[in-house]
Amino acid sequence: MQVKWWVPLVIALLSHEAGAMDRARQLEQRCTGASARPARDVRAAEAIAQAQMQHRLFGGQLINRAGGIVRIGFHEAEFDRPEGDSTPTWERVAQFWAALEPDLPFTFRASTESRIDRQGLLGRIDGASGALSAGRLDERELAATASAFLRSALVDHPWSAAFISYVMKKSGFGSHEFEFSDSHVDYVDKAVLASSAELESAQTAYAFRACDIAVTKPRAGDLMCYTRERSGGIRDYTSLLSELALRRARPQPTSFPMHCELVTRSDESGDSKIESIGGNVFQSVTLRKMTLNAKKTLSSAYFRIGRADDCIQGRDCNANLSRNSWVVLLQLRN
Repeated sequence: MQVKWWVPLVIALLSHEAGAMDRARQLEQRCTGASARPARDVRAAEAIAQAQMQHRLFGGQLINRAGGIVRIGFHEAEFDRPEGDSTPTWERVAQFWAALEPDLPFTFRASTESRIDRQGLLGRIDGASGALSAGRLDERELAATASAFLRSALVDHPWSAAFISYVMKKSGFGSHEFEFSDSHVDYVDKAVLASSAELESAQTAYAFRACDIAVTKPRAGDLMCYTRERSGGIRDYTSLLSELALRRARPQPTSFPMHCELVTRSDESGDSKIESIGGNVFQSVTLRKMTLNAKKTLSSAYFRIGRADDCIQGRDCNANLSRNSWVVLLQLRN
């Protein structure tokens, strides 16, 4: 009997799908197995200490378990600082950027449509001032102009990924272990690739694997991440993996807004409480308190269903500010 031409194709497709499902099960088992024990890497404790120190220096902004801001801290462009500390808040944000590259961010916004080269404009002002015999800017005035340009740039550029990169670098992770970037998706994607390498028994130095946050218990030292509304409505782990694969295949990867926070406490003494610290959360370094469910994974109360309910200008703020599109847990590989 002659075999229909499409039968081998169907068999191949089914085999591929079965293989993918088997790999997904293997990764889930690896993730859930590791989540049952604390992270052993000593740098996890150092990262937590770094994040907690910055949270304290930023005035201790806090989101409680009901998703409300109950303590306001110091914000990104302010000169405020804790009593006895000499570094204003805005300079601390500049330090986060400097961990990626000196002089970042390079631009600030002049209008809705245009960006100005910060250092270039400052150089032109300095040159024009030097050519004047009268009305020349002195060093104090030039320094004030430079700091004003930088403070403007800090407001115009999201710095949450720079904050995480700063914490990881200060904790001793190298560039082969963590993708230092001003975009969360860059280090998330590297964790996804590290997970694939693990399943193929290939060598990878990357410090994190990517796990489904809906079924994996977070540990202190892990990173938990959500997608933003501008990420095409990606709101679960499977969709995230598919989108990242497509993004990797494009000649020029498109923007993919995300946000990640460092887990600083999770289920201590079995209390089902979890805490995380993130940068640029309502313009400050913010501690977020949430609750785990009976399976010790993130409670469904914090997962967004349907349209976004962000508390931003022009929208209702009677929402749980911790309800987001949580999609992935970056788990320390040890």
